[in-house]
Amino acid sequence: MTEQETLVVSELHYVDPEAALSWLERVFGFRTRIVVRDDGDNFVFAESEVRHGQSVAVLPEMGEKNQSPLRVDGVNTQTVRVRSQVDVIEHCERARSLGATIVSEPEQFFFGDLTYFVADLEGHIWAFAQPIEGKAGPPPEGWSVEIPK
Repeated sequence: MTEQETLVVSELHYVDPEAALSWLERVFGFRTRIVVRDDGDNFVFAESEVRHGQSVAVLPEMGEKNQSPLRVDGVNTQTVRVRSQVDVIEHCERARSLGATIVSEPEQFFFGDLTYFVADLEGHIWAFAQPIEGKAGPPPEGWSVEIPK
């Protein structure tokens, strides 16, 4: 695999991964790419395509260390960030109208992205970001930005 072919794929664990796949399609507009089952027809693994070959993995819970936020009082240790040219305001309104919990309304950030945060059906936090040309500005007072060489 070449460097250009490298992908980072988030793997999210759900109490009910099949319901999660359906929800991701209905609310976020994703597309189920593959579903793997064992010989007992138990759900093992799936990929839900975000856009053009970019996907997230949907898995059942796996022991104590890989659980849904439902099992740990809604605690998240990551946010899945989807950055694309999708209309963030429209995406947010669609998610809201379909019952998603909006964590943070669309906000223009200093680095140029219009972003909103939303919880999925089991509490995983997602950030949908749309780069807006010409909207980048200085960081907030007291912040510094470093771009390593």
